[in-house]
Amino acid sequence: MIPRLITIYFLSQIDLSNTFRIVSYTQNEQSFVPGQTLSLTCKSNSAWEFCLWKHTNSDYKEVGVRDCLMEWKRAKGGVSVEKCHAELTDRVSISGDYDNQECGLTITGLEVEDGGSWECEMEEYKFGDWASGSKHSQNISVSVEYKTTTTTATTLQTTTETETTEKFIE
Repeated sequence: MIPRLITIYFLSQIDLSNTFRIVSYTQNEQSFVPGQTLSLTCKSNSAWEFCLWKHTNSDYKEVGVRDCLMEWKRAKGGVSVEKCHAELTDRVSISGDYDNQECGLTITGLEVEDGGSWECEMEEYKFGDWASGSKHSQNISVSVEYKTTTTTATTLQTTTETETTEKFIE
Protein backbone atom coordinates (compact mmCIF):
# COMPACT_ATOMS: atom_id res chain seq x y z
CA MET A 1 0.00 0.00 0.00
CA ILE A 2 2.77 2.46 0.90
CA PRO A 3 4.74 1.93 -2.37
CA ARG A 4 1.55 2.63 -4.30
CA LEU A 5 0.98 5.88 -2.37
CA ILE A 6 4.58 6.95 -2.98
CA THR A 7 4.17 6.27 -6.72
CA ILE A 8 0.93 8.26 -6.83
CA TYR A 9 2.59 11.13 -4.96
CA PHE A 10 5.54 11.27 -7.39
CA LEU A 11 3.26 11.08 -10.43
CA SER A 12 1.22 13.97 -9.08
CA GLN A 13 4.38 16.08 -8.86
CA ILE A 14 5.23 15.76 -12.56
CA ASP A 15 4.88 19.07 -14.35
CA LEU A 16 2.85 18.26 -17.45
CA SER A 17 3.15 21.81 -18.74
CA ASN A 18 6.67 21.00 -19.95
CA THR A 19 5.56 18.21 -22.26
CA PHE A 20 6.71 18.48 -25.85
CA ARG A 21 4.36 20.54 -28.00
CA ILE A 22 4.17 22.95 -30.92
CA VAL A 23 4.07 26.47 -29.49
CA SER A 24 3.75 28.50 -32.70
CA TYR A 25 3.23 27.96 -36.41
CA THR A 26 2.73 29.78 -39.68
CA GLN A 27 -0.52 31.70 -39.98
CA ASN A 28 -3.37 29.18 -40.16
CA GLU A 29 -4.82 30.24 -43.53
CA GLN A 30 -2.77 31.54 -46.43
CA SER A 31 -3.71 32.41 -50.03
CA PHE A 32 -1.37 32.29 -53.01
CA VAL A 33 -1.42 32.33 -56.79
CA PRO A 34 0.46 29.75 -58.90
CA GLY A 35 4.18 30.44 -59.24
CA GLN A 36 4.60 32.06 -55.81
CA THR A 37 6.69 30.68 -52.94
CA LEU A 38 5.19 29.15 -49.79
CA SER A 39 7.07 29.06 -46.47
CA LEU A 40 5.66 26.96 -43.64
CA THR A 41 7.14 26.86 -40.12
CA CYS A 42 6.35 25.09 -36.86
CA LYS A 43 8.16 25.81 -33.61
CA SER A 44 8.28 23.46 -30.63
CA ASN A 45 9.09 24.16 -26.99
CA SER A 46 12.14 21.86 -27.01
CA ALA A 47 14.48 20.02 -29.38
CA TRP A 48 12.95 17.86 -32.09
CA GLU A 49 14.37 14.89 -33.98
CA PHE A 50 11.83 14.27 -36.72
CA CYS A 51 9.60 16.72 -38.52
CA LEU A 52 7.10 15.42 -41.05
CA TRP A 53 5.16 17.71 -43.39
CA LYS A 54 2.07 15.98 -44.85
CA HIS A 55 -0.06 17.49 -47.61
CA THR A 56 -3.59 16.54 -48.67
CA ASN A 57 -5.97 18.27 -51.05
CA SER A 58 -9.58 17.04 -51.17
CA ASP A 59 -10.09 18.72 -54.56
CA TYR A 60 -7.26 16.66 -56.09
CA LYS A 61 -7.75 13.21 -54.56
CA GLU A 62 -5.66 11.64 -57.33
CA VAL A 63 -2.61 13.45 -55.91
CA GLY A 64 -3.00 11.55 -52.62
CA VAL A 65 -0.91 12.33 -49.54
CA ARG A 66 2.41 13.99 -50.30
CA ASP A 67 4.99 14.28 -47.55
CA CYS A 68 8.50 15.41 -46.70
CA LEU A 69 10.33 13.98 -43.70
CA MET A 70 13.18 15.89 -42.08
CA GLU A 71 15.51 14.51 -39.46
CA TRP A 72 18.00 16.21 -37.19
CA LYS A 73 21.23 14.18 -37.01
CA ARG A 74 24.25 15.29 -35.02
CA ALA A 75 26.54 13.07 -37.13
CA LYS A 76 25.36 14.71 -40.36
CA GLY A 77 25.80 18.18 -38.94
CA GLY A 78 22.19 19.27 -38.78
CA VAL A 79 18.82 18.84 -40.43
CA SER A 80 18.44 16.87 -43.62
CA VAL A 81 15.51 15.85 -45.79
CA GLU A 82 15.27 12.09 -45.46
CA LYS A 83 12.51 11.56 -48.00
CA CYS A 84 10.17 13.77 -49.96
CA HIS A 85 7.36 13.06 -52.44
CA ALA A 86 8.61 13.01 -56.04
CA GLU A 87 6.31 15.90 -57.07
CA LEU A 88 7.85 18.11 -54.37
CA THR A 89 11.53 17.11 -54.29
CA ASP A 90 12.81 19.65 -56.83
CA ARG A 91 10.77 22.51 -55.34
CA VAL A 92 11.39 21.98 -51.61
CA SER A 93 14.08 23.30 -49.30
CA ILE A 94 14.56 23.28 -45.54
CA SER A 95 13.87 26.51 -43.71
CA GLY A 96 13.61 27.48 -40.05
CA ASP A 97 16.26 27.52 -37.34
CA TYR A 98 16.86 24.22 -35.53
CA ASP A 99 18.58 25.99 -32.61
CA ASN A 100 15.27 27.83 -32.05
CA GLN A 101 13.32 24.54 -32.34
CA GLU A 102 11.86 25.53 -35.73
CA CYS A 103 11.01 23.13 -38.52
CA GLY A 104 10.34 24.85 -41.81
CA LEU A 105 9.60 23.92 -45.38
CA THR A 106 9.80 26.28 -48.38
CA ILE A 107 8.11 25.33 -51.64
CA THR A 108 8.83 27.29 -54.82
CA GLY A 109 6.78 27.42 -58.01
CA LEU A 110 3.45 26.76 -56.32
CA GLU A 111 0.85 24.85 -58.30
CA VAL A 112 -2.92 24.79 -57.73
CA GLU A 113 -2.56 21.19 -56.46
CA ASP A 114 -0.30 22.46 -53.62
CA GLY A 115 -3.32 24.06 -51.97
CA GLY A 116 -5.12 22.18 -49.23
CA SER A 117 -4.11 21.03 -45.77
CA TRP A 118 -0.47 20.97 -44.69
CA GLU A 119 0.22 19.16 -41.43
CA CYS A 120 3.40 19.65 -39.45
CA GLU A 121 4.14 16.68 -37.17
CA MET A 122 7.14 17.11 -34.86
CA GLU A 123 8.68 14.40 -32.71
CA GLU A 124 10.60 15.25 -29.58
CA TYR A 125 14.34 14.52 -29.54
CA LYS A 126 15.33 11.54 -27.41
CA PHE A 127 18.95 10.45 -27.14
CA GLY A 128 19.56 7.02 -28.63
CA ASP A 129 17.76 4.91 -31.20
CA TRP A 130 15.84 2.85 -28.67
CA ALA A 131 13.42 5.57 -27.57
CA SER A 132 10.88 7.63 -29.45
CA GLY A 133 9.82 11.05 -28.30
CA SER A 134 6.31 12.34 -28.01
CA LYS A 135 4.68 13.76 -31.16
CA HIS A 136 2.58 16.83 -31.73
CA SER A 137 1.01 18.14 -34.94
CA GLN A 138 -0.56 21.29 -36.35
CA ASN A 139 -2.65 21.83 -39.51
CA ILE A 140 -2.22 24.82 -41.79
CA SER A 141 -4.66 25.62 -44.62
CA VAL A 142 -3.22 26.89 -47.89
CA SER A 143 -5.16 28.15 -50.91
CA VAL A 144 -3.51 28.33 -54.35
CA GLU A 145 -5.88 29.77 -56.94
CA TYR A 146 -5.71 31.73 -60.13
CA LYS A 147 -6.86 35.29 -59.54
CA THR A 148 -9.80 36.28 -61.69
CA THR A 149 -10.35 39.85 -62.70
CA THR A 150 -13.49 41.34 -64.13
CA THR A 151 -13.13 44.03 -66.74
CA THR A 152 -16.05 46.24 -67.65
CA ALA A 153 -15.92 48.16 -70.89
CA THR A 154 -18.22 51.03 -71.72
CA THR A 155 -18.71 52.07 -75.32
CA LEU A 156 -19.85 55.58 -76.09
CA GLN A 157 -21.80 55.89 -79.30
CA THR A 158 -22.36 59.28 -80.91
CA THR A 159 -24.95 59.71 -83.64
CA THR A 160 -24.88 62.74 -85.88
CA GLU A 161 -27.79 63.64 -88.06
CA THR A 162 -27.11 65.50 -91.27
CA GLU A 163 -29.72 67.60 -92.98
CA THR A 164 -29.63 67.64 -96.75
CA THR A 165 -31.11 70.49 -98.74
CA GLU A 166 -31.67 70.14 -102.47
CA LYS A 167 -31.78 73.17 -104.72
CA PHE A 168 -32.93 72.95 -108.27
CA ILE A 169 -31.56 75.31 -110.83
CA GLU A 170 -33.67 75.93 -113.98
